[in-house]
Formats: sequence, structure tokens, C-alpha cells
Amino acid sequence: MLNLKQFDVELRRLQLKDIELVRKWRNEAHVAQQMIYREYITAEMQLKWFNSINNPHNYYFLFLFKGNKVGLIHAKDYDLERGFGEGGIFIGDKAYEDSFAAVFASLCLLNFVFYLLPHITKSRIRVLKTNERAIQYNKLMGYEEIPGAKNTHDQLFELSRERYLTHGLKLNKVASLYCEGSNLMELKGTSSELNMREINTLLEAKIPPMAIPGL
Repeated sequence: MLNLKQFDVELRRLQLKDIELVRKWRNEAHVAQQMIYREYITAEMQLKWFNSINNPHNYYFLFLFKGNKVGLIHAKDYDLERGFGEGGIFIGDKAYEDSFAAVFASLCLLNFVFYLLPHITKSRIRVLKTNERAIQYNKLMGYEEIPGAKNTHDQLFELSRERYLTHGLKLNKVASLYCEGSNLMELKGTSSELNMREINTLLEAKIPPMAIPGL
């Protein structure tokens, strides 16, 4: 089990019991139309997918905003040699599309990655070229377009640790003002073969809630 908390959001590592809710969200038109894969996802397909990502190279989180289940966020396909993985997020509950839930969830995960996992040097994200809202959102988070990384349907963006530690600090300051009293990063869970070694080390150390440097 791996849980992260900060800025009125809680990220819970995806478990088998969660996948039907995620499948329901993923098949809804407002989510599917923004994805590269848009076909209907069956229960059997969802289970096969979960079994393929439930490992130390992939971190999918159900995220809650003020106690309500809102969507899914992930850092997937982590490559130890290259030092980065690919991120992604979607809001499953349409009632929260215009809230700060996605921004706070993104900050929570990026803070965990870039402040607590120094071996990870950057994050990449792939967005449909037609999804202007997602493109602008990721630019807000500090992601930059990778020149020459376009294909027919999507565009690749990258966020380096160095850029996040400066650009992200501004966003963290705004989030801290909005979420007064919940700006500390909390990490909870138990050591598991499903985690990379560095995460297990953090969990075993039982580090107390931490403030983001500069806040």
C-alpha cells in the first residue's frame, strides 16, 4: 500500500477493488474522447491491464479531493537507466472538472517524485494534439514540448527536475495559500515487492510529514 497526501488531495495506490470504478470512468465519453485508445474497455480487459501495471515500474493512484473519489493519476513505465517515466491524469467525476483537484493531485505526485526520489530526473507526458485543454494544463505545470517528438495524433512534453524545482515552487506557494493547513507532504504505506527499492526505503524510514523547501 502506498498513499500520498497534500493540498486537500489523497493519492491511493490503485488496488484490485478500485478497477471497476476506474473502468466506468474510462469508458465515459468525456474521458475516452481525450485518450489515444478510445475503444470500449471490458471487465476482462481491465483486469488484464491491472495485472500488467501492478508492479514496481508503474504507479497508478486513485485520487480523492476533500474525501471524494475524483480520478486517476499515474507515473508509468519507469526506466531506471534513463531516470524517468511517463505521467498522466484524468478526472473521472465530471463535477470536479473545473475544480483544483487535478492541479493539487499533480503537485502532490510531482512533489513526491522530484523531492523524495532523487534518482528520477524528469517526467514525460503524451497528449493528443486536439486536446488543447490538456496541453495548456501541462504547460501550466511546467512541461515543455519536445521538439521533433510529434506524431500523427499526439505530442510529447517533458518536465525536468531542475525546471520543476523553480517553476513548481510558484505553484506550490499558491496551493499552500489555498489549502492552508494541508500543505505538508504525507507519505504512508508498507514496504512491498510492488514498490521500487527507493520507495520502500522511504516507507521503512517512516518519515514525518514534510514541508516543500521554500514554502
